[in-house]
Amino acid sequence: MAAALGRERVLRREIRAGLRAGASPERLDETLLQLVPFAGYARAINAFAALQDIAPHVVRGRGRAGGLRRKGEALCRRIYGPVYGRMISKMRRFHPDLAEWILADGYGKVLSRPGLSLRERELIVVAVLAALKLPLQRESHVRGALRVGATRREVAAMLQIAL
Repeated sequence: MAAALGRERVLRREIRAGLRAGASPERLDETLLQLVPFAGYARAINAFAALQDIAPHVVRGRGRAGGLRRKGEALCRRIYGPVYGRMISKMRRFHPDLAEWILADGYGKVLSRPGLSLRERELIVVAVLAALKLPLQRESHVRGALRVGATRREVAAMLQIAL
């Protein structure tokens, strides 16, 4: 949450604690990529700079995968379940490109990546959205986390972390 909120000192402490607890820099990379669609590029860039400063490592990009939009739409449908159609229609009404970017970038590029399970990714998103005080999106992703296998106890723990 420190990364999403831009709290550099706390972020560095959290990175060190994660590494001590056995998280690999590669898993931390995947976790920090979750910031892009929810907290923005600037927060993600700062968090990656801190991680590389603390645990320098070589990162191999996965390149541009084909079918990102199709892949993103399938994943978004899993997370939103029966309200997917209503949600994506609302996003299209806000702006058609917003809906496309949500599907291709948010879900196709970020949430569908290997390295963390979908359950883990949704739990991270819940904590980020709670820390950013975005209750509508947080509640949507709480339901999404439960749909993809998270327990109520795991969701509660992530909400507690965000506070």
